[in-house]
Formats: sequence, C-alpha cells, structure tokens
Amino acid sequence: MQRKIVLASKSERRKMLLQQINLDFEIRESEYEEDMSAMSDPCELAKFLALGKAQDVAKHYDDAIIIGADTFVFYEGKFIGKPKDKEDAKIILTNFSGNTHNIVTGLAIIDTKNNLIVSDYDEARVTFRKLSPEEIDDYIATGEPMDKAGAYGLMHRAAVLIEKVDGDFYSVIGLPLNKLHVALKKMGVNSLEK
Repeated sequence: MQRKIVLASKSERRKMLLQQINLDFEIRESEYEEDMSAMSDPCELAKFLALGKAQDVAKHYDDAIIIGADTFVFYEGKFIGKPKDKEDAKIILTNFSGNTHNIVTGLAIIDTKNNLIVSDYDEARVTFRKLSPEEIDDYIATGEPMDKAGAYGLMHRAAVLIEKVDGDFYSVIGLPLNKLHVALKKMGVNSLEK
C-alpha cells in the first residue's frame, strides 16, 4: 500500500526535488515558529528547526510520513538570511565574491504510524568566482536575490556566478535527496520503484 507522504513546506524548490525523484506527496505548510537563536551550532540548529516543522505538521496525521527541512547560509560565523533590500543584497554578494560560504540543510522525517523519527543534516561549501561590481548590480536588478537566503538562487541566474560546490549539491537547493531516499527506504518507501 502506498504511504501518504506530506511535505511540511511550501518551498517551490523542495517541491521540485520531490517531484524529481517521483514521490507522490501533498503539501501542508508548517506553522512552526523558527527560533534562530535556539542553538549556536548551524548543523544542530538546522536539524532542530527541520524537526520542529515536521512535528508541527505530524500532529495532524495518524498514518503518514512527514518531511521537514530547513536551509540556511552562513558566512564567517554569521547566518545570512534573505536580504532586507537591494543595498543589503549588494553587501552580501560583494562579501561572497571570490569567497566560499557554507549552506546547511536540516532534514527531519517522521513516520506517524510507526512513531519513527529521522533527524539529520547535510552541508555544502559554495565558492563564488570574483564578481565585478557591474555583475552584482546586474544580478540584483533581475530581482532574483530579494527572496532568497544568501541573496542568490543557484538553480536560476546565479548559476553563472558560482565557481564550484563542494559537498551535497541538493542541500544547497534545499533537500539532501540521498539521505532522504535512504531514510524513506527504511520506512518502506522506495523512490526508485515505478
């Protein structure tokens, strides 16, 4: 029997990734209130927030597999969220130019029927090539950076700004697919089956 799978997120990128691996799922956005100050270690914080989102949605289902995730960017020990305005986007992108920053994605999967919980994370290091001030201005003018943590979208126009990605590429996008697949398989869901 096919298990009900619920994505606890309205993220278009996470939705796209689950469709990419051919999962049949529904979406129920979490109402969990994120507390970025809950802990200082970025990897543990990502796991904590992902679990909070999944638990918030899990309470509505007796027999479902809930997937929660949380992704953020950090650079020189600071969390980098969505830019407040164009000037903030310019500061972020100028800092990233020619440098490397980290992205971590926490993953939580809850099987509400069998009371199983998987909590994990993955991370990657993203290196920008050296950007000219004109390139930064041109990219900001597209409007793309304004609703993205770290002020860029790897799967969109910012792809031309990135020199390399070390680590889990899909964590950069918002969901570590390899770890998700392995955990789901243990819960009886195989994304490789037709």
